[in-house]
Formats: sequence, C-alpha cells, structure tokens
Amino acid sequence: MFLLKLPFRMAALPLLIALLAVRFASALITSLSSIVTNAICTLSFAVAAGIWMFGVGTNQDALHVLSIGLTFLLLPRVADWLVERATDLGTTLVAFLLG
Repeated sequence: MFLLKLPFRMAALPLLIALLAVRFASALITSLSSIVTNAICTLSFAVAAGIWMFGVGTNQDALHVLSIGLTFLLLPRVADWLVERATDLGTTLVAFLLG
C-alpha cells in the first residue's frame, strides 16, 4: 500500500507548497484590502444617511449608495471564506501526506 501512495504523495508535495504560497498571498491581500473596503463602506453608509436625513437626493439615491456600501461590506467576508476553503484544502493535503 505504501508503494501505491508514494507517487501521489510526491505529486501532492509541490501542490501543497504552491497552495501555501497562494494562501499566504491571498490572506495578506485580503487583510490589506479589507481596510480600504471597510473605509469605503463606512463612507457610503454616512453618505446614504446624509442623503436620507437632509433630503439632498431622493430615497432611490440613498438606497443606491447604501447598496454600494453593503457590497463593499460583503467583499472581504467572501474573500475570507475563500481563503478558509484554501486552508481546508491545505489541511487535507497535509493529512494525506502524513497519513
């Protein structure tokens, strides 16, 4: 059984190294970009509240700006979810290599 798994383990090792590099880069990019997207989200919510409270625009304008803010609120969460799935795949590969 060891001889059957050996070629797959040798093939999985470079894949694991590449996956670790991609996971590190994506985690770094996600953490840095979440600062920017959270700032845009906060600004969008403040502008939407200003439009609604002071009557600068219509309610449709306020909802449009609010939807932009919600989009920027959800983008880092989706990216974090994708990084977590890459982590799960890496954990599975490590378990295969060690098992």
